[in-house]
Amino acid sequence: MDEARQAAKNGLEQRVEKERDELESKVEERVLKAEKNRMLLFKAMAQRRAAKRQRAAQSLMKKAIQETRYKESVRAAIYQKRAAAESKRMGILEAERRRANARLTRVFGAASSVRSQKEAERRKMKDRLEERLQRVCQNIQAFFLKDHIEIGYKYDYCRGIFVRQRS
Repeated sequence: MDEARQAAKNGLEQRVEKERDELESKVEERVLKAEKNRMLLFKAMAQRRAAKRQRAAQSLMKKAIQETRYKESVRAAIYQKRAAAESKRMGILEAERRRANARLTRVFGAASSVRSQKEAERRKMKDRLEERLQRVCQNIQAFFLKDHIEIGYKYDYCRGIFVRQRS
């Protein structure tokens, strides 16, 4: 019986050893599988983090592009408004300049008309005064001539004086 016991004991030890080896291989297999799963999870998490960072970067880029476009459109609108205001201002200034020129032309025309009227009046007055002076001079000459001829004077028309006649 010792042999049977020994055989049973050896068989049991072999079976236990075999079961332990199987269990060890199963455990090792599970550990490797768990390690593999853990690595896959780490990779998946890393990919998700990378994808999230990429989406955040794309979002920031998109936002920056939108802000740039908005700023550019605002600048363009401001430029257009300034250009329109400048054009309007130039139109107003040009209209004001035309009105001022027209006003100056009217003023100069009126001044010229007044000047020519006054000049004509002056000429007319001068002519009248000269006519009156001529008449007065003729009357005076006639008077003096009559008197001077009677007393022996003769009128020298070249010199405009009376000269004694030599007899």
